[in-house]
Amino acid sequence: MVSGRDNGRPMSHYLGRRVMFSVIVLIIVIAALKLGYIYPNANPTTHIQTQINITKPHQQNANTKQPPEKQSVYLG
Repeated sequence: MVSGRDNGRPMSHYLGRRVMFSVIVLIIVIAALKLGYIYPNANPTTHIQTQINITKPHQQNANTKQPPEKQSVYLG
């Protein structure tokens, strides 16, 4: 930051660019929240996750062999 160069741009120029970029990103995030493109996380203490069982039950018996038309034909 303190290099003694007098011919280049001052460090405040680049710092100003960083601050301006951060402000623009913050405005975009706030606008996306307000427009509904992104949603904030719910409070973790009140968030309840429910699991829905959508799988088909598997028949549990001794005859679970596949029919011949679905078996592999590779013999060796």
